[in-house]
Amino acid sequence: MKKVSYTTTGSVRGCCGHKHRTIASAVKCVHEDSVGCARQGGYSDRYVIRHDGSELSAEEHDQVDSINGFTDFTQEIESMINCRKNPRFY
Repeated sequence: MKKVSYTTTGSVRGCCGHKHRTIASAVKCVHEDSVGCARQGGYSDRYVIRHDGSELSAEEHDQVDSINGFTDFTQEIESMINCRKNPRFY
């Protein structure tokens, strides 16, 4: 079985040119590029993809979000919607 590797790319910033062995190292690369661009008053549009150019799986997207500190807010959003439907919760 072939080992999956990752890289980062963006329509403006282009590819980072690295072949990352883990999603974590690719996310770190995105972060470092973002910091570098911000220091110069810009922003980075890079994101993580598989090195072969294919899209990340749902599980891989979850890993990226987890590393970035994002959480799934689905339950919280549903709760907010239910509060609007039933005003007694206000």
